[in-house]
Amino acid sequence: LQHGGPKDSLRHVGDLGNIEVGDDGTSEFKIEDAFISLSGGPRSILGRGIVITENEDDLGRGGSAESVRNGSSGKPIACGVIAYVR
Repeated sequence: LQHGGPKDSLRHVGDLGNIEVGDDGTSEFKIEDAFISLSGGPRSILGRGIVITENEDDLGRGGSAESVRNGSSGKPIACGVIAYVR
């Protein structure tokens, strides 16, 4: 599959778009997506990583090989694992 955005019909499970960040470097966000699952199966994102990159993701529309691969979003600056917290 090609890299894409949350509204694209052909995309990776993890192609969830960009998160807006304030001038103070913080963000609050909510993602609703019918393509992903938190209850297991091939579309489950539990146990997968989340990566914050230095640049905005162009959602595969940049016209270059890098865009198709990773949205030309640059180097990772933070990461984590998606999990339930009890």
